[in-house]
Amino acid sequence: MMLRLLNEAVACLREGVLSDADLLDAGVIFATGFAPFRGGPLHYIKSTGPAQLLARLRVLEQRYGARFTPDAGWAALTAG
Repeated sequence: MMLRLLNEAVACLREGVLSDADLLDAGVIFATGFAPFRGGPLHYIKSTGPAQLLARLRVLEQRYGARFTPDAGWAALTAG
């Protein structure tokens, strides 16, 4: 479930649903109860390592199908 939530957060940022990552993180913390000490989903992605999480999503995609397909926004997070 966590990886699906992270994938949706990446999609929201890429689609411009919110103007920046800090607003997304704050919204998810206050609206859903995401663990505040993790800093929000995008902060969690950065601190854990986007490449590592993307690899886990790809494994789940192969095992369980399209519902785990990584959003195109992961490319920006793993670049550089």
